[in-house]
Amino acid sequence: MDYKREDLAKNKAKFNVVVDKDTVKQHHAAAIKRLGKDAKVPGFRRGHVPLEVLERAIDPARLASVEIDGAINQSVVEIIAREDLQLLDQPKVSVTKYVPGDTLEFSVEIELVPPVKLADPTKLKIKKPTVKVDKKQIDDVIQRLRVSGAERTVVDRPAKNGDEVVIDFTGFRDGEEFAGGKAKDYQLELGSKQFIPGFEEGIVGHSAGDEFDVNVTFPEDYGAKDMAGKKAVFKVKLNKVNELKLPELDDKFAASIAPDLKAMDALRKDIEGELTRQEEASAREQYYGELLDKLAEKSKVEVPEVLVNDQVPQMKQQFVQNLMYRGIKLEDYLGQIGKTEEQWEAEDLRTGAEKRIRNSLVLRQFIKDYDITVSDDDLEAHQNEVLSHYNNPKMRENFQTPEARRQMREQLMIERANTKLAELNEGKK
Repeated sequence: MDYKREDLAKNKAKFNVVVDKDTVKQHHAAAIKRLGKDAKVPGFRRGHVPLEVLERAIDPARLASVEIDGAINQSVVEIIAREDLQLLDQPKVSVTKYVPGDTLEFSVEIELVPPVKLADPTKLKIKKPTVKVDKKQIDDVIQRLRVSGAERTVVDRPAKNGDEVVIDFTGFRDGEEFAGGKAKDYQLELGSKQFIPGFEEGIVGHSAGDEFDVNVTFPEDYGAKDMAGKKAVFKVKLNKVNELKLPELDDKFAASIAPDLKAMDALRKDIEGELTRQEEASAREQYYGELLDKLAEKSKVEVPEVLVNDQVPQMKQQFVQNLMYRGIKLEDYLGQIGKTEEQWEAEDLRTGAEKRIRNSLVLRQFIKDYDITVSDDDLEAHQNEVLSHYNNPKMRENFQTPEARRQMREQLMIERANTKLAELNEGKK
């Protein structure tokens, strides 16, 4: 194959290609075999028909189409590899000359991903997080373990702190039910501070069978911004009051939780270690995200509109599905944030899509610039480690498909890129 490159408009290139005669012949023969594999030709057994005879039994137009497609696909893949191209959209092909089994010339226009000028990753100045698990966190875990193992006795008296209540509740803001504020037969330990301030306190003093309102104000730093600082009313029905008899905090309790520990001190250390691992993993992921955000912010990168237009519907579908899993309708969510669907798509989804694509392009450039790779041996070792956690043959088979291996390789590449980016930020070589 021979080709000439012609750079057209911004981020677009055209290649004029001449496929060599031997390659055309190979694809011509392959097309005949593919289209004629089930052909019945009098005087010949199926599968033993000479190519020249078989060719006469095939529609010439179909034969030409399959032959041309095969030769063009092979040529374009080879051009992409030789030129190290990153495609933004499907190549546009135009055949300029074709003689069956002999000659094929075509042109292909390829829209390319805009070049990324990476910022210096050693100058991001993102502080590496430190993790410290305090005594209260350990105590909270132990308390939850005690509650889960407590003896429960249904009592006919007003609820007090330390009791477990079973409740139905629905939250309203400005007279309208809000998403995520409803539950049925919810178990809650009073005094545990699982809910926003005022909610548990509003249940204390009520008995089973009572229906009442609890007025609250959501904290200013509440996670859902549309509810932060807002007043709300919960309509509550108290179904049951359980008095809890908690197990003593002794070695017997420790052994009931983890038989190999047998002592409270050992249990506390084990909980501290697990909490530390969880906190470190969470802090590390947040750290990597902040590093990539800062690198993308400082780098020069053009976000192609075509990628944004592709990404927005995908993000919308995923978001709506997540709402459905939580029992929330999109229109209810939009009512909470005070936006129309069009405003939400334009302001929230597109902004998110642009950030996601920008970060992806920057990460891809970082991987390329710093020659980050995953060898077949590395992939094999990782796959074996993953498979060691599964005995189910069907699950093991799922992790051995070509697509699963591709995803594993990509994930390993990202992990190595994150590690390298962190090292550069921290001044390591």
